[in-house]
Amino acid sequence: MSPQIENIYNKSAAVFAITGIVNFLLLSYFNKTLGLGIFYSALIFLAAFFFCYIVNYKFIESSDTYLFLIPSLLVELGLTMLCRINPDLFKRQLLFYIAGSFLFIFSTLLTKYFIKRIKSPMLFFILTFIFLLLPVLFGVERGGARNWILIKGYFSFQPSEIAKLFFVFYLASNLKEGRLEKLHRFILEIFSIIVLLILTRDLGGAMLFYLTALFMIFIATSRYDYFLLGVIVIILLGGASFYLLPYVRARVLAWLDPWQDVPGRGYQIAQSLFAIAQGGFFGTGLGLGHPDYIPAVATDFIFSAFTEEFGFLGGQALILLYFLLVYRGIRISLFSRDPYLSLISAGLTIFFGLQVFTIIGGVIKLIPVTGVTLPFMSYGGSSMVISFTAFGVLNGVWISTRQEEVME
Repeated sequence: MSPQIENIYNKSAAVFAITGIVNFLLLSYFNKTLGLGIFYSALIFLAAFFFCYIVNYKFIESSDTYLFLIPSLLVELGLTMLCRINPDLFKRQLLFYIAGSFLFIFSTLLTKYFIKRIKSPMLFFILTFIFLLLPVLFGVERGGARNWILIKGYFSFQPSEIAKLFFVFYLASNLKEGRLEKLHRFILEIFSIIVLLILTRDLGGAMLFYLTALFMIFIATSRYDYFLLGVIVIILLGGASFYLLPYVRARVLAWLDPWQDVPGRGYQIAQSLFAIAQGGFFGTGLGLGHPDYIPAVATDFIFSAFTEEFGFLGGQALILLYFLLVYRGIRISLFSRDPYLSLISAGLTIFFGLQVFTIIGGVIKLIPVTGVTLPFMSYGGSSMVISFTAFGVLNGVWISTRQEEVME
């Protein structure tokens, strides 16, 4: 690693630490009830960050440190908002971050040494199917979707988050030759996965899985006819869902005109827009907003709360950070000479980018609200851990690519 890049990494880490300290100092100033607990939590957070950063930076050769730095900065901003909203959720999210950070390193090393050894489409399909079948058989309902598994009454997780990783590996192993073999079976397998998601009323997840498959097929085959057919199918399915499923119709109508029924179906999006408008260009200031007015603010609408307190400019800065992560993923996919690794990188990046677009687009009324979480910022252990794992896989692919270049 060149001295210039080392200097940039170190400065970025320093800025990250300073940002965290300032945020938590401001929170303690505006909210006296938080006490010293917030300082201890901040120290734990920074200790976990610097430990994993040093391991990733010093002991894993050719690592793309920004794949850990930028997500950690997003987590830090999310923790700042969660501390404002619900200190108990803040403490749990801190534990999820620590687990995710270590899984980033673990998945990086696992990918680096073993990713090319397993390329079985059927194995990955079975794992994806099993994880999506679990909520159908044993799931509990939260937020209108039956996509959670509850263990012993207090521990819960979303199997669909784990299924995302296996689904990308399934698609990459099927498409690595640049063509689709056994097309009918492939289509049947894809739609069986989508049906499982629909059965749990996780339509946001179904859309993400379907669009990821569609884009990966196009990237691998360059077949415009497949892509056009896929777009026609999703339009037909969307129209059928509008007429056949009442909860889909309610979300679409709330998106088209939330002001027609603000106390009812339009309440969520109306409160989100009010909060964003209240922030203006520069925001009300950290600790001076009213996130308690926004429903599901810790999960679905955390971007609205952040924009209220940090303003339009803060919201754009946040979007830029997500854009940089998407850029790093695309860069890794383009640099990889192995079609299998390139497709894995592309698939994980597409999943991530679509999820960010879907949730931010929903809260600003660009598209209907789908109920997916904003990666690294929204409260949720499943999303946090799997998102860090996915970026660890991207990091492992990047390391493998760099090592191949050195060997040549």
